[in-house]
Amino acid sequence: MNTKLYVVDTCALISYFNTSFIGSQVSISQESLDIIDLAFHSNDVKLIFPATVFIEIFKKWFTTLEEIERIKAEVYNVIAEKENMEIQPFDLEILENFLDIIDIEKKHKFDNHDKQILASAMTMQCPLITSDQRIDRYNKRKKVIPNVFM
Repeated sequence: MNTKLYVVDTCALISYFNTSFIGSQVSISQESLDIIDLAFHSNDVKLIFPATVFIEIFKKWFTTLEEIERIKAEVYNVIAEKENMEIQPFDLEILENFLDIIDIEKKHKFDNHDKQILASAMTMQCPLITSDQRIDRYNKRKKVIPNVFM
């Protein structure tokens, strides 16, 4: 059986681990949650987490030493230990795709974290699991990745 590959954005990761992120809400579909969950129970699914996902988490959720240790133990370490999950560094190919993300509707502009995550999915040419409607809209216009799961 072929392994299915997906890139996971910050909101999707937080949605899946919502009990670890106190006060967070689930912002992705049940289908998206099921895809992520399948990766924790089967090697038929491989998940890519761009490193910027953890930078965003650090920025918002690492507020105390206790929070840092808890999130590292409950989220980061769990992902890092899985063979079918990868924390992807920001490399030259991703940078080149990042620079190709242009012609964004002004009122729907993404921040650089969103662009880095989309660039990772472009590099891998795989679907992206996200709750970001701006990325979905952009992909519908530009078709830069196979699919967006919301």
